[in-house]
Amino acid sequence: MISIGIDLAGKPCNPTGICILKIDNMEISLKTLYSDEEILREISIYPPDKTILAIDAPLMRDDSKPKLRLADKLLKKYGAMPPTMKSIKYLSIRASNLSRKLKLKGYKVIEVFPTATAKILGIYNKEYNKTADVLDIEPKNKHELDAYLCALTGKLFLQGETIEVGDNEGKIILPKTINKNQL
Repeated sequence: MISIGIDLAGKPCNPTGICILKIDNMEISLKTLYSDEEILREISIYPPDKTILAIDAPLMRDDSKPKLRLADKLLKKYGAMPPTMKSIKYLSIRASNLSRKLKLKGYKVIEVFPTATAKILGIYNKEYNKTADVLDIEPKNKHELDAYLCALTGKLFLQGETIEVGDNEGKIILPKTINKNQL
């Protein structure tokens, strides 16, 4: 199985972090991409039936405009920003469009929040390189670190080590409380 973490930027001119995590051997590949086309091309290499996509962005229901959801309210304590905020609104629209395209290709897509993942796992540090050191990875930027945390959450989801926060308006997947030695 493969878990692909995506730290999606609100606009294609800004960097999006991508992490490909091959779960059987924990091999990782970190990249920074920009356009939806680049992201879709990178993901299309991997078979939908063996891949989970964990995206750090509000995923609105197909018929819904960006709005404040229960999940957003519950995760405010971890630093979640509301989808109604202008910059997050752009991110939400981009994420929902990208998610829809990926689901049509047969991919399983989940919404995750890497800051909450890092805090729950007890590895969060405002300086991204210190968190990366704890995880023993070498991201080129914070977006690649967040993409790794997204992919890690996807892996934990596949292993049944996560919880869902939210309701039918949107659910965010978070790790159950585990310590970093269980990574």
